[in-house]
Amino acid sequence: MAAALDARPPERLALGDAAAPISRAIEAQALPAGGDAAVDHAPATPEPLLPEPAAAVAAQEEDAPQPVDVDPQALREFAARVQPRPLPTGDAARADTGAVPLPGEEWNDPDGVNWTDAAPGSDRDPDQRRTVRLLDRIADRRTDGRAAGAAPPAGRILDRLRSGPLGGLRGERRPTDDRITSLESGDPEPAPDAVRWPDPARLVAQLKALSSVKQAEPARWADGAFDSLQAALATGGPRDDGAEAALITLGEAVPAGMTVADALADASLASQTRRAALALARRVAVWRAAAAYCREIEDRPREAVAGEVGAGLAAEVSAAEAIRLLGWLERFESSRSAADAAAVKRAVHDIGVAPVPGAAALCHAVEEHYLSPNFRLAVHREFVERMLPRSTVQSGPFQDFVLGRKVRGTRTVEQTTAVHFTPHPSEIRMELVVNGEVASRSVAEAGPAEVHSRSQATFTVAKPIQVSTNGLALGAARGSASNQTQLANVQTSFDGVPLVGSLARGIVRNQHDDHRDDARREVNQKIISRACREVDGQAEPQLTEMGEEIRTRAWEPLVRLGLEPRAVALETTSDVATARLRLAGDAQLAAHTPRPRAPADALLSMQVHESSVNNAFERFGLAGRRLALEDLARLVCERLGMPPRVPDDLPEGVEVTFAAMEPLRVECRDGLVHVHVSLDALESGRRSWHGIVSHVAYKPTTSGAQVLLERDGPVQLSGPGHQGRMEIGLRTIFGKVFAKERPVRLLPERIVANPRLSNVRAVQAVCADGWLAFALAQPKEAASGTSPTADGTKPSLAAERSAAGHLLPLRR
Repeated sequence: MAAALDARPPERLALGDAAAPISRAIEAQALPAGGDAAVDHAPATPEPLLPEPAAAVAAQEEDAPQPVDVDPQALREFAARVQPRPLPTGDAARADTGAVPLPGEEWNDPDGVNWTDAAPGSDRDPDQRRTVRLLDRIADRRTDGRAAGAAPPAGRILDRLRSGPLGGLRGERRPTDDRITSLESGDPEPAPDAVRWPDPARLVAQLKALSSVKQAEPARWADGAFDSLQAALATGGPRDDGAEAALITLGEAVPAGMTVADALADASLASQTRRAALALARRVAVWRAAAAYCREIEDRPREAVAGEVGAGLAAEVSAAEAIRLLGWLERFESSRSAADAAAVKRAVHDIGVAPVPGAAALCHAVEEHYLSPNFRLAVHREFVERMLPRSTVQSGPFQDFVLGRKVRGTRTVEQTTAVHFTPHPSEIRMELVVNGEVASRSVAEAGPAEVHSRSQATFTVAKPIQVSTNGLALGAARGSASNQTQLANVQTSFDGVPLVGSLARGIVRNQHDDHRDDARREVNQKIISRACREVDGQAEPQLTEMGEEIRTRAWEPLVRLGLEPRAVALETTSDVATARLRLAGDAQLAAHTPRPRAPADALLSMQVHESSVNNAFERFGLAGRRLALEDLARLVCERLGMPPRVPDDLPEGVEVTFAAMEPLRVECRDGLVHVHVSLDALESGRRSWHGIVSHVAYKPTTSGAQVLLERDGPVQLSGPGHQGRMEIGLRTIFGKVFAKERPVRLLPERIVANPRLSNVRAVQAVCADGWLAFALAQPKEAASGTSPTADGTKPSLAAERSAAGHLLPLRR
């Protein structure tokens, strides 16, 4: 057996060098039964893999066990006999989950944009699939085959593998493992339980809170969903064949919950119901994918058990990793910590490399629900137009040639700019449109005659602008024009001659009429050509400069931080352009909760998930570092691509040493932005404190068109180092760092101070379920011409419902 394994190509052995000793251990533990060949127990002295026999057995003095003379066919028959077999379930066909779609797709994506670029999994040939369930066999061997009263085994294969040099049951270590391990907290890793689902503690809390409300419909739905959840949890975990039906029933509660939420008049209660329904949807999607993945492994043929020990072990490890993934996801649902996020990403990576088709579906389900975009920006066409310059008027002399004749005069050109959005499902497409009117008085020289005329021309120039995943692209301007010319007067050098003068003027008028169409076409072409050149010459440098500024000040700093910014979804409608980005590194997750709905009449709306900020904090490299406050301010500005700036009221002579685990963390919940700072030490002159944890809350507020984060309440201190007689000095330092008089402004001054946005107000500023959302709109009173309220900040009805917490499903 061992010789056969050694003769196999290395790529067929899932765990490399670990396969041979495992196979030898299995052969040595195969007790004779029935027609099996007799096996002599010959444990090696240094090998603790085999159970100690009850009766004394003479041990040989070799350093390694001798080859076992056993018939491979008999061993295969024995392995087939000891396989645990599922109970017969009849001929009922199992539901094919495929990519595990959720029931009720109509509510999944009200914005009309879906993720379509999920990385496909690689399917291998069925002959190369791994075929055994070795973990169950080894687990059975721990009890079966042990003589009564025998001493416990000196060592267990699984335990040794978990703590071995391969880094556990996950195959070879990767270069990022050390970095990921450094993020893990001291909490024990959830042990995979093959016969149990993980405890969805946060989901249970949401359903219980909803079941206690006074409204009958949401409480009734929560009770029913809780019962369906308990029925699913009562099954034997993702490896239980009966779990699929329970999960389908549980999934039916999701659209039912969304229907209940849509019918509620209480906006806050509707949001609470939606959050619970979407939290349930996340579990249904991932759990069904995990069940399908484990069932695919369970259904593998067993004929090649004896020859596929290494491959079978890797397949079983993949099933255990899927169960462990569900446990990590539930931990992340409750903690949202970077350590748990890293563990989830590590488990997803390990599952993704498994040669099982269902692995791609499971990884896709996790990506759909826990790596969703964590930044969303929507801009209305009217807002873009208001950011453009006002109409311009230019007057002055001109000189040109039309039909080969010199033309001179004066003209007045009035131009206005607008933006037209071109609907597109996966790109932002628009046109910068310049409309102009030209009024001119001209004199054309035609030999001895001068022709005086008045003309009125209009032109339109469109400059295509396209934003895609490849970047900014500008198209050549194209235009159209029309003009009307009226002959005002004709003067000739024969005007003083009777009869001849009138005859000469008549000839000139006739010639003018004959060439009017040709002159009109030439003038139109000149207007179009000149206008297109001016638009290209003025717009392209400005648009290119704007794109370069976005790239250098926003995009590249995110890339340098390792956040791997990615435009997950771009969309353009006739009125709104929307961009959804994901900011997350290799070992990080993104958004997984529903975002607040933007007001329907919003000119500008933005939603930022706390994961985008925490992922950036994690990449700042502050863990364990010692910095002066001035250096810290410069470092943050440098990391964010901003000019270095140190606040004037920042306390001097203060040095901080950040904690090694999550030194900075932000939480958006309960209407506040909570900032947590963990310090190992803080030093100010001769005074020092150790083990400080500070917490400060900021409340989003509005002031005209500006959205502010104002400190709410005092700075709270905890940890062993904040107590004592010097606590007042410590609070003074933190009070200056998080000064109440220094709110955080979320919008740039060029938007707030724009005179064309003087009647625009911030109508939404909310924090809920991990999201910070704000929006600008023109209040209804201002839009209808009536006087606004005293402070001019009364939100629209849509804004009031949105501020109360109406939510859109997170997924695209």
